[in-house]
Amino acid sequence: MAADLTIPKGDYGYYLNFTVKDSAGNAYDLTGYTITLKVWRKDMPGLLMSGDCAIVVAANGTCRYLVVSGAFNEAGTYQAELELTKSGVVESTKNFEIKVEESH
Repeated sequence: MAADLTIPKGDYGYYLNFTVKDSAGNAYDLTGYTITLKVWRKDMPGLLMSGDCAIVVAANGTCRYLVVSGAFNEAGTYQAELELTKSGVVESTKNFEIKVEESH
């Protein structure tokens, strides 16, 4: 199975763009939510990385994460999810895969 995202190891300063959808495949309204990208390895306990996402268009369910220096410095396949939080509510998206590849 191919990864959902493939990114180069060690690169930073660019955005990962996401569209959050409900179970019916419709855009999820992100109004009032804080969104966090969480990344981990299946074979290791705990989070490797967690970072805030900025909402692009709340009604369209779009947000983005600015990749910072050090965020993806090891090649490998990672699991990730977006955590949506607002007053009294914490929801997580379906897990997805991020593949970090050596850049040439």
